[in-house]
Amino acid sequence: MEYGLSDNGEQPDQHGKGVSRRNVLLGLASTLVATALAGAPFLTLAEQHTAAQNPLLFARFFALSLQLTERQDIDPGLSARIFTALSLANPQFSSQVERLSARVKAGQSARQLQQIAGQLGLSALVSAIVTAWYTGTVGQGANASLIAYKDALMYRPVKDALIVPTYCGNGPLWWTVAPPEVNALLPSES
Repeated sequence: MEYGLSDNGEQPDQHGKGVSRRNVLLGLASTLVATALAGAPFLTLAEQHTAAQNPLLFARFFALSLQLTERQDIDPGLSARIFTALSLANPQFSSQVERLSARVKAGQSARQLQQIAGQLGLSALVSAIVTAWYTGTVGQGANASLIAYKDALMYRPVKDALIVPTYCGNGPLWWTVAPPEVNALLPSES
């Protein structure tokens, strides 16, 4: 018996049953989704369900996000939130991600992928993905959804010198740190 993939793309296992490439990819993608969602308790059930329901598509979206942002440290949990919001905002999202991810190659720059997207008529998809990661929003105007605030990528370049702007002067979650010392004069001292 010769080992390898049969005509239908299956390889016999020890029980004589075939294992298809599709099943292997589904298994790997499902593992990625499960890992991403396990560490993200802030996800709603709808967000968990959308990513878990489409593990291969989610894995492709995550790979596109890594390539388009040119960052290897993006959060898979946040990716699931962005994936869900973009899926709900664009009925063609799934097919567009499939078309663009089919053209991704190792070592490709974000600019090269953006040019390919332009040739495929998918510039709006690239723009939506990059905008979601950098601003933390999906959509515009009254239809905009806030997905992330302090975790938006636009704040990373200045994180060593500036806080994420908020109405409070000490940034998000300011109450979790001890307040600064107060050097105020008492009325009797003035």
